[in-house]
Amino acid sequence: MASFLKLASGNRRFRQSHLSLYSALLMYYEKASRQNPFRVSRRELMKHSAIRSYATYHKCMGELIANGLIEYEPSYHPNLSSRVTLLDNNGEP
Repeated sequence: MASFLKLASGNRRFRQSHLSLYSALLMYYEKASRQNPFRVSRRELMKHSAIRSYATYHKCMGELIANGLIEYEPSYHPNLSSRVTLLDNNGEP
């Protein structure tokens, strides 16, 4: 969370939706007993981050990836969640 807050404070493009999405990711990371990577669905993340637009979700997710905060491997299987890895300041899991 510290690396996210440091990056977000210096980046005007990061909005409340980024913070909400990252907070939802942290919640599911905790639910997964802090195992990295962990699995979570887009539906769950959108629900807990209160993001209602798919475009906003994908924009925020893309910017979290581009800034080296997460790695994201989407699942196109209807019953298998996507795989997310939280990264530290050095881009390491």
